[in-house]
Amino acid sequence: MWQFLSRLGPYLKDYKGRIALSFTGGLVGAAAYGAVMYLIKDVIEDVFMHPDPFMIKALPAAVVVLFLFVGIGRYLQVYELQWVGLDIVRRLRDRLLRHIVTLDLEFFNRFRGGELISRVTNDINRVQMAVTQQLSVVIRESLIAIAFVVVVIVANPKLAFWGLVVLPLAAWPLAALAKRFKRIMHRSQEKDSDITARLAEIFNNIEIIKAQTAEDVEAARFEAENLEFRRINMKGVRTRELTNPLMEFLGAIAAAMVIWFGGREIMAGKMEFSDFMRFTVALFSIYNPIKRISQASNQMFEAVAASERIFDLLNREPAIESGGGRIDGHITSVRFDDVHLSYGENRALRGVDLEVKAGETVALVGDSGGGKTSLVNLVLRFFDPTEGVVRINGVDARDLDLAELRDRIGVVTQRVYIFNDSVAANVAYGRDANRDKVENALRRAGAWEFVSAMDGGVDAVLDEFGANLSGGQRQRLAIARAIYRDPDVLILDEATSALDNRSEAAIQRALAEIIRDRITFIIAHRLSTVDLAGRVLVLKAGRIVGAGTKNELLRDSEEYRRLATAGLEGDQGADANVSGDP
Repeated sequence: MWQFLSRLGPYLKDYKGRIALSFTGGLVGAAAYGAVMYLIKDVIEDVFMHPDPFMIKALPAAVVVLFLFVGIGRYLQVYELQWVGLDIVRRLRDRLLRHIVTLDLEFFNRFRGGELISRVTNDINRVQMAVTQQLSVVIRESLIAIAFVVVVIVANPKLAFWGLVVLPLAAWPLAALAKRFKRIMHRSQEKDSDITARLAEIFNNIEIIKAQTAEDVEAARFEAENLEFRRINMKGVRTRELTNPLMEFLGAIAAAMVIWFGGREIMAGKMEFSDFMRFTVALFSIYNPIKRISQASNQMFEAVAASERIFDLLNREPAIESGGGRIDGHITSVRFDDVHLSYGENRALRGVDLEVKAGETVALVGDSGGGKTSLVNLVLRFFDPTEGVVRINGVDARDLDLAELRDRIGVVTQRVYIFNDSVAANVAYGRDANRDKVENALRRAGAWEFVSAMDGGVDAVLDEFGANLSGGQRQRLAIARAIYRDPDVLILDEATSALDNRSEAAIQRALAEIIRDRITFIIAHRLSTVDLAGRVLVLKAGRIVGAGTKNELLRDSEEYRRLATAGLEGDQGADANVSGDP
């Protein structure tokens, strides 16, 4: 628990004024509550046992005023702490997402998208409940309990010993229950992540699920996950709900001691009945705030487990770090010097030597898993070489500013990324949208005709994943996005695969103009795409096994002839997506 609060320390120090006001409100409310308990003796004696006309008027008025202060104090305490808590959670969620998106692709390949969504939403929500509600309850009820303890001790120190002696005895079983509850909540949150990941997988793959009539299969898998989630949570319920019976049993022991000892004191004439009543009411009132503290603490342990998962992500450092070097002018050369790349035990590239200069277009062909995507991923620095160096303008890419490097590279993949935003925002994604530049990019990509016909034109809002567009239209927008960036390096992963023959021919002509002065890498899956390249590289098992023009390779490379005979179609596998799994 203290570790949880210490993690929030750097945030809490920014709200000293509000926290002080909240604590003051809590003190005022607790003191007023304690004063009400202290007046019980006067009410019994001066109103019921020996009525006093003045006190009959004064005491009810005092009770009303005191409860007014209780209300004001509680409002201040809860409102200010809620404000602080919600703002901390806002900052924490912003920080978490900003940090996650800086992590490298290897991290995203290991973590399921649904699990990350769960950590940014569900885990943060648990922390929010802790800092806005449970923490407020713990502080308020602790202050009230302290006020009641003071009343009890002032009323009768000797009797207070018998009434309060059981409180330390409760610490050990309550701590054991809290430790067990924390472990269960950690498992519960892991299973919650599994459910979120399962849902994300179902919704993202709904077309294939329906096409394969696998609705019942997916529903059954989800039901199994959901049943396990309920089983774990019921363990938590059983553990949490032991707290109340335990506190009531210990309270009963304290009550028995107080009745026995207090009765003897009254019989011996050592205590007035009114003093005993004030003591008893204050003592028994202590157990309610303690029960509420215990319940709130249990719920806070959900936040403790969630915070461990959150800070586990925040403590991760990206494997791909930015250098400080700048790129002077345009990128004029990309060179691979004896480059090797491994993903764990899988060796993706083995001793690649290659140089591509401005104005050159290189097509990469080969079977799936040959290393084509791995090679262009090194240009983007999605990964760094295990051995060897990738040089940009003769400088090790690891020494260059990462954001500037990627800003100089345009990517068009088979998988087109469309956001639920306007056409203009999608084309200019990551930059301010200049309408003239957007229109020019759309015209050059052959997309202006269908965009101008849309209601709103470039301001038309596209559905998530571009669901209101055809496959060819989505691909034209992806090409327009690359054109808008005016990159030095262009990576095309079968950029025309979703187009019909006529549209493909038009885009091929546009691309031929676009790539003229740039360094261009084409991951080719069809023979027609190879025509754009001045040089073709054949990759197999991570090595370049053939290089030359298309005609030279048809003459000299058996591997290329095999691929050409198959129409290069067999290449559309795991290597087909530049930003996909390695």
